[in-house]
Parts: sequence; C-alpha cells; structure tokens
Amino acid sequence: MKAVKYVAALFLMLIFAIVLGQIHPNRDRPLTNSSQATIWVLSDTHFIAPILHDEKTAYTQIKRSAAGKDMDYQPVAINALVQNALKARPTALVITGDVTFNGEKASAESIMRRLQPLVANGTKVLIIPGNHDIYDGWARAYKGKRQLLTEQISPSDWRNIFHTSYEQAVAQDPNSLSYRVNLNRNYQLLMLDSNIYTIEPSNRPPNTGGKLTPQTMKWVRQQLAAGQKAHRKSIVFMHHNLYAHNEAVNQGFVLDNSDQLKTLLKAYHVPLLFSGHIHAQDISRDPDGQCPTIEVVSGAFSISPVVTFTPNRITYQKHATDPTPYLTAKQRKNPDLLHYQRYLKQLFLQDGEGLAYGDLMDNGVTNQHDLDAAAKLMGVLNWRFFTGDDHPDKAELKRLKADPGWAVLERSPMLRRYLKEIVQDHNMNDNHLIINHP
Repeated sequence: MKAVKYVAALFLMLIFAIVLGQIHPNRDRPLTNSSQATIWVLSDTHFIAPILHDEKTAYTQIKRSAAGKDMDYQPVAINALVQNALKARPTALVITGDVTFNGEKASAESIMRRLQPLVANGTKVLIIPGNHDIYDGWARAYKGKRQLLTEQISPSDWRNIFHTSYEQAVAQDPNSLSYRVNLNRNYQLLMLDSNIYTIEPSNRPPNTGGKLTPQTMKWVRQQLAAGQKAHRKSIVFMHHNLYAHNEAVNQGFVLDNSDQLKTLLKAYHVPLLFSGHIHAQDISRDPDGQCPTIEVVSGAFSISPVVTFTPNRITYQKHATDPTPYLTAKQRKNPDLLHYQRYLKQLFLQDGEGLAYGDLMDNGVTNQHDLDAAAKLMGVLNWRFFTGDDHPDKAELKRLKADPGWAVLERSPMLRRYLKEIVQDHNMNDNHLIINHP
C-alpha cells in the first residue's frame, strides 16, 4: 500500500512539474536557435489611439507640436510595418521608447493590439519606454475644442500591456523596466529603461533627460558579465543617447551619466547600441574617442532598419516603409498615402521652414524674399539631417553654401551654429553599417 502511495505521489509530482514547465517555460532559452538572426529597430513612434481624438480643433492645434512627424496616418503606417514584417518574419521587432504620443494608456493598448499579429506569427516584440511613456502629465484626449485628461501609464501597466516583451526576458531589473533577452547563442540584448518619471500619476510635462540609477547600473554590469561568461556579445537598447549627435542641440537627449555607461560598455566590449529620442537617423562613433561602441539612432514607422546578426558580423541597413501595397481602394485615392514618403518629406520641410521663419524674425530679418529663401534652405537641410542623408560631396556642399538662403540663415547666431552641425556629417554614414568582430 505504501509503495502504491509512493508511486502515486511521484506521478503527481511529475504532472505538477510538467504543468509548471508549461506555465513557466525555460527563461534562459534564446529567441532563436539559428546562428543567424534579424531584428527590425525603430523608435519614437509617438502613436496616439484613434479613439482619443476626433480630428477637430484641439487635435489640429496639438499636431503643430509634432515636429514634422506624421500623426494623420499612423494606423496606415503601422499596418504596413506589420504586413511587411509578417512576410519577412524577422526574429524580433524592437521599439526603443516614446511608443505613445504622450503616455496615454489607451495608446499603448492600441499599438500592442496592432502588433499582436507579429507575436502570433513568431516574431518577438521587444519594447522599452521613452520619456513620454510613463506617468506623462501631458496625457490627453482631444475632443472638439477641448483637451481632456486621460489615463496615464504606470510601470505595472507597462509590464502588463507589453507582457510579451517581458515573457522573453532571462533577467529583469527590479528597480526599473529594464530586461535582458538572449537573441541566440552568440548575442544577448539589453533593453534599458533610461527614463526619469514619478512614482504616481503626474500633472507635469515629462522629463526630457534620462539616467540609469546606481541600482540599475549595477544590474547592467551584472548582465554584461553574464553575457561575457556565456560567450555572448551584448547589444544595448535604450531611449536616450549615449553620444551627442548634434553639438548645437543635445541638452536632455544624452544620458546624464553616459560616461559611467561608456566605461561599462568599453570594459565588456559592447559593439553596438541603439537609441532614439532625437527623431533623427544617425550613426556615430564616440566623438571623444573614449568608447568603441557604435551608436545607431533611428525613429518611427516610416523607417524600419534591418539588423542582421551572424556569429562574427553585424549588418545594419536603413529601409523606408512603403504602405502602397496595403492601401484600400479608398486610401489609394489619397495622394498623401499613395506617395507617403513624399508626404513625410513635405511635413518635415514645413517644420524646418517654420523654425527658420520664427528665429530669423526674432533676429530682425523682415525682408520676405530673404525669409523665404532661408526658410526653404533650412527645410531641405533639416530633412537631410534627420533622414541621415547629410553626407554631401564637395560639389554639393559648395552648392548648398552658395544658396541665397545660406547667408540669411547665418544672420541668426543660433541658426549659424545649427547649420555647422547639420550640413555635413563628419562621423559615419548613417544609412548602413557593417561591424566585424571576433
């Protein structure tokens, strides 16, 4: 009788272990067992759920703060992104923060629903927050002429909404929303929460700056050491920048304690870091020459760079999203959607022109011909900088400086300094990258 009970007990323990294994699968497993993996990386989607606005007065006014980003056709753009990814089947899709427009819980829920087909198709969706995502006091719905408070995203909300991200984690930081994922036997991905936010719903604008707390920095060191022990190269993702990608405009964009992080990245031979925040396409080595890690900044649905990992090589290539194949018959009648990249360029040109008009008039430039010439040139230069096409040859650079608007732009001290930073990138090509490593 005792033997029967003993066997029965062992059987129950076995069943319990099987069930437990199904509920809590092996967290050390990689995203893929293949030696080759592909991830798509984007940032600063600033998605706002359609239920939060009615496209009337209040929403039209707030769109002016979008700094050249598309807010009219976000659902169409994300559908194109998803459909492309369903065909290509990348190992993972990564978004490095500012997922939502201003931290609206409804927006986070809406974008995750739209990404769910990727999860169902086997592509892992890995998301980290940006400075606009957690407890953002600007979270609003826009109805008629009114801005209405809407529910903000708490850290626990974030984990729940993007639970498929954290389910892939082999380690999670108890002091932030950071986590680590094993990509395959050769690489691990450190997804870092670099943001500063309150511990309860906020009534203030989001904090632009970011830092890693001492506790999180210690956790990062532990994860880098774990990767080294397992002979995995670490690839880091965060919202804030490691380097200053524009000397004229970098306050609040570079991580407050970037020097500490650079020391760790150098010590553990981290080859590559991805970030966002500045809404620009830019690839850079350390301007100070201290850290060997290369930083790639990218953003939004319109650009979905493809990163391919093989045991001894990482290849990065910028790709533009084309929604045309996925448009409905009604949408094909909309010239903005039918020529989506042209539409995006026009948005950015207008934003750059507005910058020039405002600053030049503040500096006493009143001649309309001069203002128009300067604004037109600024729009073009801004578009080139933010899309990563700021590598003119000598002939093109000479032509840009001979443009009538150039001399007018130089009448503004701020624009003169900004010009020097955006006209020509002296660091690295921003559209493609190959890293060979041992």
